[in-house]
Amino acid sequence: MGGLQIVGVHGIKQGSDATTAGLSASWQATIDEALAAAPEDRAGALVTVPSYQAVFPRTPTRYVRLGGSETGLLSEDRAVDEEEEAFILQALAAYAPSAVEDESPEAGLALGDARLTPRIVRRVQAVDRKVGKGVTGRLLWFVREAHAYLRKEETAAAVRAAVAEALADTGARMVIAHSLGSVVVYDMLSRGEAPGVTMLVTCGSPLGWLAGRKGIHSEGERLTVPVGVEWTNLYASKDFVTGCAGLSHLATGVMDIEVNNGTFPPAHDVHRYLDKPALVEVIAKAGTA
Repeated sequence: MGGLQIVGVHGIKQGSDATTAGLSASWQATIDEALAAAPEDRAGALVTVPSYQAVFPRTPTRYVRLGGSETGLLSEDRAVDEEEEAFILQALAAYAPSAVEDESPEAGLALGDARLTPRIVRRVQAVDRKVGKGVTGRLLWFVREAHAYLRKEETAAAVRAAVAEALADTGARMVIAHSLGSVVVYDMLSRGEAPGVTMLVTCGSPLGWLAGRKGIHSEGERLTVPVGVEWTNLYASKDFVTGCAGLSHLATGVMDIEVNNGTFPPAHDVHRYLDKPALVEVIAKAGTA
């Protein structure tokens, strides 16, 4: 194994083996296969993916039916409160602004003791009409967990500490961040909590539509990373978590690379990003820097 150290920062819904050892081995295997498949010999890299499951546990959820499609992802022990409702509405409006004016007045969906509020139902239905039936419901699990990071500083600080520890232990200058992980790393860079990082790869990032939130980014300003950090963003045109778009129209100094990951939701899977030749090229460049 070569000397390049990489820290990976995972998103949510990582499955039952969401330990540091399990995540690291899984990412390592995919990256090793991608390096081996490259047309030219590529030096190896050692990937460490710190798990933050202990401080950011998966919320028990279940799909429900809405308008003939699976949607929802509410749990009986974590109903939507007023603050979270406002966040969900704002997030979905940013994701599909033109859908808001098409919302229907009909709404209502009881889930035992939990409930998707009428305003959320209206927005889900309106966004689905724009992007495809059932898509928005599958985004709600992500939006709710993003809320837990962006609006709960104690949780966010613990997540950042887990990543910072891995960076310190490995001395890694390269970070690969997937999904919510890209929000975590952007937050850390903005706070000066990842001073040794010189190369950032974001994959399946929602920064384009969730960035203007408390503690992450000043709304109305362009996304930026510190001077000296080279930023590459991989996005799939059918990955709805990214809004099916890159970040260069919103960010300064980022290189967008579109990849083909198939259809959503598999298009958002981290391994469909990790096996791409574009990522191999970035790793090769980092290894010679």
